[in-house]
Amino acid sequence: MKLSRNLILLINISVLTGCGAMARQPDTGQDQDVAQLNQKDLITSEAKVDDMQFEPALLPKLETRIAPQHLYRLLLAEISAQRGHLDVAVRNYLDVATETKDPKVAERAAQVASYSQDVSKMLSAARLWVELDAENPQSFATYAGALLKIGRAAEAVEQYQKMLQHIDDTARGFSAIVSRLSREPDRSLAITVMEKVVEDYRDNYEALFAYAHLAMRHVNFDLALTTLDQVLKLKANWDKAVILRARVLALQGEGDTALSFLKTSLDGDLEKNADVRMSYARMLFEARKYDAALAQFIRLSELHPKHADANYFSGVLAVQLKKPKLASEHLLKVRELGLHRAETSFYLGQAAEQLNDYKDAINYYLGVRHGEYYFNAQLRVISLMSKQQDYASARNHIGTVRVESEKQQIQLFLVEGDLLRETKKYPEAKQFYSDILTKFPKESSVRYARALIAEKLGELALVESDLLEILKEEPENAQVLNALGYTLADRTSRYEEALTYIKRAFELQPNDAAVIDSMGWVQYQMGNYKTALSHLQRANELTQDPEIAAHLGEVLWVMGNKSQALETWENSLKTNPDHEALRSVMKRFGL
Repeated sequence: MKLSRNLILLINISVLTGCGAMARQPDTGQDQDVAQLNQKDLITSEAKVDDMQFEPALLPKLETRIAPQHLYRLLLAEISAQRGHLDVAVRNYLDVATETKDPKVAERAAQVASYSQDVSKMLSAARLWVELDAENPQSFATYAGALLKIGRAAEAVEQYQKMLQHIDDTARGFSAIVSRLSREPDRSLAITVMEKVVEDYRDNYEALFAYAHLAMRHVNFDLALTTLDQVLKLKANWDKAVILRARVLALQGEGDTALSFLKTSLDGDLEKNADVRMSYARMLFEARKYDAALAQFIRLSELHPKHADANYFSGVLAVQLKKPKLASEHLLKVRELGLHRAETSFYLGQAAEQLNDYKDAINYYLGVRHGEYYFNAQLRVISLMSKQQDYASARNHIGTVRVESEKQQIQLFLVEGDLLRETKKYPEAKQFYSDILTKFPKESSVRYARALIAEKLGELALVESDLLEILKEEPENAQVLNALGYTLADRTSRYEEALTYIKRAFELQPNDAAVIDSMGWVQYQMGNYKTALSHLQRANELTQDPEIAAHLGEVLWVMGNKSQALETWENSLKTNPDHEALRSVMKRFGL
């Protein structure tokens, strides 16, 4: 970050006066200050200044002609501030401001002092700024803040009142005071000060609105509501007050009342007010009334066709509610306005997916070239290519994806490994995961993926060792406990041991269909058919998984209910015609 032109000019002047000028400085009591700095920090060229990375907004634009000794101390102060020696910086700025009477130096002193912990210096700097810059409302606000730090509330009120007298836009002035008092740790003190400030503005709805806003920020909801009622008497149906009142009600736990209040407002004079309707729609969304929220976003887009947020939220929410055509309609309107291109591309991709238009979905996802949706969009591209069995393109695309973290890199590895699994390249997949584990030996997701591949290869020892290794670090991992228990129940006769793992998983996730299926399967293997049937029927009700259907059908068949078993398998085959487990169990029973 470059220095401001003014300070560079000062530095050039210092170069012209020569290093000797610095050496001949009068004794000003600053030797101790210089001792805190490395001598090479004293700037002697513009090139050196550019390396200092000062914050331009903090540099004083002097209004007085500067003497060499003052220039020296300003540079010393600036370098001290940059190095974190705020006490040195404030002391030198204050000295220069006192001697030169330059208001910009006093302002800089007050700004730097506000970051320090020296309250007396903050007070001195702020008071000097007010004395030297009596027309600047900011100086009064800063002085008021310093006074509050030492408990002189009455004087702080006086300074805030002076600030308001020196500002044309009183609404902006009240807003600035609220912003400052919102940071005051003593909530009661802040509200009391604001009450005094607005005492002479009881008929000013903007002043009362600011008072209510501060009360809300300091969690005095009753005061906020009472004050907002006064505001709305002074200015009926003022949209800002209506929105704030609803917000306070919601914060108070009166969500339904807030919604009713907004609805009443929209049914009256504020029907076409975009801000009120947007607040109503957002509040409906927060209350998880998604259909009602969508209706309001759509209504807002009808009233204000070029309202980008109304169309955007309509589109996004429609995607979530599985209304892809409606979603596309609104998202395309946002694109026509030239806004949110990356975001709309992502959600248009989701809408196209819901319509099973994979080609359009891929094209939309490929249009997400940056931003927070980029990585997930690329994962969707890979998934859709894989779903269309275009595995070569999917794997090639993996090589083009940019990653921004180790987490994303691991996720991409898992996606690539899954492509190898889908193409039944099990030995290659096993080696792929093993190579990753040499670099990331603690990455349990990769180890789990390798265990699943090892099971496909019949390498049960590796399955068990990998899953047990994960459980050493994550003993409460229900997914791993279930996988180990199911493998032992399905591929060995160690049923009691399998049951132990599955029971632990069941305790952690009693409503997980996969865990319930495992419980049913181990019970079946142990000969407890009725118990097995109960679990498998429940699992099948929770999710229509073909492997669960295969297990349920087998138990039904063995228990003599062959017609129901056949019906279970055939129903599952309708949506999973090539599923190995289903075909295998039916073949085993001669079907």
